[in-house]
Amino acid sequence: MKKYFLFAASLLMLASFSSCKDKENPDSGTDDPTGGTPEVTRPEVTTAKENLVLHFGFEAGETPGKGVALVGSKGSASLDGDGYIGKGWTNTSGNNLTEAYTKYSVASGALAGISDVTFTAWVKLKEDYAKGAILSLNGMPAGFDWPLFIIYFDNPGVNEDSVKWQQVNGRLVFHDGSGNEQNLWLDNSDPAFAKYGSWFHFAFTYKASTGEWALYVDGVQIRAAEFEPKIEFSNLVLPASDALYVGGWSSFIEGFSSADWQSFFAGSLDEIRLYDKALSESEIQALRKEEVTIALDQ
Repeated sequence: MKKYFLFAASLLMLASFSSCKDKENPDSGTDDPTGGTPEVTRPEVTTAKENLVLHFGFEAGETPGKGVALVGSKGSASLDGDGYIGKGWTNTSGNNLTEAYTKYSVASGALAGISDVTFTAWVKLKEDYAKGAILSLNGMPAGFDWPLFIIYFDNPGVNEDSVKWQQVNGRLVFHDGSGNEQNLWLDNSDPAFAKYGSWFHFAFTYKASTGEWALYVDGVQIRAAEFEPKIEFSNLVLPASDALYVGGWSSFIEGFSSADWQSFFAGSLDEIRLYDKALSESEIQALRKEEVTIALDQ
């Protein structure tokens, strides 16, 4: 009888261990009659969700934002490339002078009321041609070769000894719709941009009341200062015909400029977000952490 009870207890322990293991690894069971792996639902990013104006996740069925709709991709732009999370945007040519962009229509007033702003994206730069516009918004008068809003990187190439620079030179350019312009140069004093061929999280914040801006790479603030004069994003009220471009410089695409440095982004992009709030450093870090978690859960 004693041996019988010991044997029964052993069976119960084995059953309990098997049950726990299946909970830790739900795909190990046979609940799916096809024998395949159940589809995993991607977690939702919740940080400052109520302040999210635009979101380009490049996944099927995702809406970029209220009043914004996909028109189509041109040239060597691909929405099917591997992004940081799921699919992403890629210039498959790898060259900033090869046409590659995705065009979106912007409804009148879709960006109205924005004063404070945060821009975030996952970026992967191609070493040989790490330059070009990430996001730009058409709307300046014909003949004026700057977009309303642009994020732009520029790799200076090689130095006199033909040794490739290990930083990315470039700038952020902002317009407020009335000709007021601010250029934020990203030079080789920003060591965080010495990243080629791997994804990094990029964020920029701006407070309209003070003119304060801050730049973050992988959740760490690397620069901060003030714009003077201040930028008034509340002027970004557009007619429905104007376009927003991912991966291209709008005035270059629209024929307002022929300067080849106003070009297409050579690299890959994912999870582009625009908020009508200047996120705090802790919020930037939380957003990055959420998206890192999502990427790990793919």
